[in-house]
Amino acid sequence: MERKKDFINQINETTAKHGLNNYNQFNVFRTMFKMTEEKPLHSRFIAFLLNPQGTHGRGAKFLELFLEELEMPNFRLDGVTVVPDEAGKSELDNIDILIRNAHNEAIIIENKIFAGDSNKSDLEFEKNNIYDPNNPNRFQLPRYHNKVTAKGFKVVRILYLTIDGKLPSFHDEFPQCVKDLLIRKEHLKHIQQWLTRCISELVDDSDLKRAIVQYKQASLEFLNDIQLAWDLKTITAANLDEGYNFWINKEIEGVNHAELVLAQFKHVKWHTVHEFFSNLGDCISEAFNVKVSEIENDKITALTHRDVKTRISLSFPKNEVLYYVCNDSNGFSIGIVKESKCDEDYQKILEKRYANFDFNATQVFDLIDPSCSDELIDKIVLECQAFVSKKELKIAVNKRF
Repeated sequence: MERKKDFINQINETTAKHGLNNYNQFNVFRTMFKMTEEKPLHSRFIAFLLNPQGTHGRGAKFLELFLEELEMPNFRLDGVTVVPDEAGKSELDNIDILIRNAHNEAIIIENKIFAGDSNKSDLEFEKNNIYDPNNPNRFQLPRYHNKVTAKGFKVVRILYLTIDGKLPSFHDEFPQCVKDLLIRKEHLKHIQQWLTRCISELVDDSDLKRAIVQYKQASLEFLNDIQLAWDLKTITAANLDEGYNFWINKEIEGVNHAELVLAQFKHVKWHTVHEFFSNLGDCISEAFNVKVSEIENDKITALTHRDVKTRISLSFPKNEVLYYVCNDSNGFSIGIVKESKCDEDYQKILEKRYANFDFNATQVFDLIDPSCSDELIDKIVLECQAFVSKKELKIAVNKRF
């Protein structure tokens, strides 16, 4: 009883802190965009405000405030260009936002909300199916740095924008010159503060001021949703039994705004599944020294938000064979990617116990706890290693004869 009371108190305190009951006001950005669209929405709107040639008509003022707020005040503003811009609406070399000046100085901005940073090596992997762990372009931020410097610019800062100021993955393997240029800032803190300063510059009411206000509110609610989901996930992970009774059995007595809170479970599920596949991909990459495919975020959304029983998979190459790990109505399976498969080309594992990540099943619900998730990932990776070894042995035998 005491654990249940403590769990409910933590839920109430967390939802009160995030102001959950103030949601659902009209906002044009929420109406017109998916708030998860980092490049089409967040990066382009931020780049629009930063661009001195932008139709906002404020010149370099918003850029000045940005550089001050994010502690880059020494960047010279003469001849500044910002990509993407209103005309092109596309990134240069896939860099989210690139700022350059007349002195051939550059600032690279990588805008990450919850997507992991890519470790895909330029076009080499796609063209030749080659993965070289010593390739300096293997990691996203060093690759961007190399591309900008190759065009004659001196990169003075690499700004890594996230919700919580986290380090990019594989940071320890970055060249020292990239590490020295990297600064980490937070959307919920620094970008929100910068937007507030931009709004304060606009004394009179205008379409521009209303647009920034609306974007600030929409992005705050969206980022708050993510942080709230993380907090609820953490609380649930530490109280799995109480969490199951609340989220699944709907034991809601004592929970403030219970229906609003229960509606957040789709976000808890999304982050649980996303983190699972992200960590699984990292472990497969390390175990086989290969590059693993990107996470299928849209399928995770369909599964966790709309209860669509869809197949979610990761693939990876090994010695010219493309393997996969997937979760579907059969639970987990591993196999070879090919048009027509025989029984030897795939293998079901774990006895269908995790079919379509059904959180009503306690073993799936328990994956909210990272330790349970890690334990399952270890089992899957071991099964993958055994499957790949068996296939490679058979290939070797066939080649011999």
